[in-house]
Amino acid sequence: MTDGIPDPHGVPERWANLALGVSAGDRGSEEELVRIFYPHVTAMTACRVRDRETARDLTQEILMEVLQALRKGLLRELGKLPAFVLGTARNLINHRLQEMALHPAPASFDPNVAPSPASDRPTSPQEYEVEEEERRAIAHRVLQKLKPMERRILYLTLAEGLKPQEIASEVGMKPENVRNRKSRALKIVQRKMARLIRNGRPSHI
Repeated sequence: MTDGIPDPHGVPERWANLALGVSAGDRGSEEELVRIFYPHVTAMTACRVRDRETARDLTQEILMEVLQALRKGLLRELGKLPAFVLGTARNLINHRLQEMALHPAPASFDPNVAPSPASDRPTSPQEYEVEEEERRAIAHRVLQKLKPMERRILYLTLAEGLKPQEIASEVGMKPENVRNRKSRALKIVQRKMARLIRNGRPSHI
């Protein structure tokens, strides 16, 4: 998997040309768009949906939605293709999560796993939104516990979509050090999030 989408602000001509190629029905442009954005969209869906099969299907749906929109000429600012892809992904992911909250799949019974209380599961879009807010608040609290540099590296990776080489230039360190710090920060976040969930979401870490 790549470390993120290439800088969306640095090469608008590239994105415009790619979008124009897709809108003109060029198969090569379509394949290039999928090649570039598939890893990042897959990461987004996997993190939010947490079901491998559903995430894979949703990723394909998102990219198909993007291709169809470009074929119809719905993207007016062609240089902002990355933002359009990510916006489409967020909208479809949120829509799918709301559908899953309203129509959960029947759970298979496993005698070795204790079922979660029914009161812990969202039963309406409103409850789902509350739960999403709780998750975001927990994630924010965990990120604040990181060292400033590690927090910045994660931000540049996940929010800005920069690669280690680009982040290294931004923060003034070697790409290998960036990779190591990113890996360490992700492990810390995963460990603390797991502990929060296991301990019933305490107010402190």
